[in-house]
Amino acid sequence: NYVLQRSVTQRDLLNRQLGQREVLHSDFIKEASRLYADAMIHELDDLNALVSLYALVSRIRLLASEPIVRAAEDFVKRIVQHYGDPNLTVEQMRTGALSQKADPLDVFSSACRKELRDILQRGEQ
Repeated sequence: NYVLQRSVTQRDLLNRQLGQREVLHSDFIKEASRLYADAMIHELDDLNALVSLYALVSRIRLLASEPIVRAAEDFVKRIVQHYGDPNLTVEQMRTGALSQKADPLDVFSSACRKELRDILQRGEQ
């Protein structure tokens, strides 16, 4: 009975860890995507626009592996860089999306997928 209870407790803990990370990853992807698109067509008028993204990166540092932290930090730098670049026209964005890799968050989401898979595998052992 003790072994079964311990197994159930470990499975619950694993599910909570996975759920927390999935929500955090999703929150970052939503906010980073929004700011990335905004940076393409606007100048940064107010630094407060980045505050929520920096807060998400700080939360990521608490829970996530180093590859995810690096990918998140790198993407934030990319957003800040785009805010400093000249604004793009719709045609320039379309051409860029067709000629380059279309998913700017590919590195981050791939690192997240690997981490979640690794957690699941550890839980199955």
